[in-house]
Amino acid sequence: MEKSIEKIWNEAFITEDSLIAPKINDLYNQKSKSIINRIKRTYEFDNKGLLPMAGIVTIGGILLSETIIGLYGTFLILALYVFNSRLLKRFNSLDIKSDNLNYLKSYRRIISSITRSTKKLFMFALPLAVLSIFVLAFFIKDESFLSKFITDDTTLLQTLGIGALIAVCISIICTIAYTISTRILYSTLFSKLDDIIIEMENLKE
Repeated sequence: MEKSIEKIWNEAFITEDSLIAPKINDLYNQKSKSIINRIKRTYEFDNKGLLPMAGIVTIGGILLSETIIGLYGTFLILALYVFNSRLLKRFNSLDIKSDNLNYLKSYRRIISSITRSTKKLFMFALPLAVLSIFVLAFFIKDESFLSKFITDDTTLLQTLGIGALIAVCISIICTIAYTISTRILYSTLFSKLDDIIIEMENLKE
């Protein structure tokens, strides 16, 4: 009776001299390389998408006579780009000489750490950034798009209160949007990567 694929794979990892082992290893190397490249391209595409957004904010600010606010918004977007770029550099710390399974596990851990860091950004850093825009608008009243709402009678405390409320709302919306977009863009890729890791672990048992 013919051997099942699973049994052949098990024997391939157990028997060092088996001619099948290199083929199985090569198969997983190709599958994992394909998934990793797709994840990497998606991450890089997402991050580079911030650059044209920064340009749009700058041009929009100038056209709407909100140059200061526009430039500040551009600065915040570029800061986010730098932040994401540094997160992605964590992948460069991986030991490419390690075996495929350990490499994939390390890769998956870095993905998880990037996801956690990005969520913290939306939950904490984003509200502070939005709040800082309100503070800036308070001090440049007449030149700000909020000049209709921030008058000479508006106190800094009132401005902070309104800004904080809006910042929290934006944070919640962006965190939900990030979670949904991550599932749409990455969930399938992450799932495939997890499946490969599980399969390789099972074959080595």
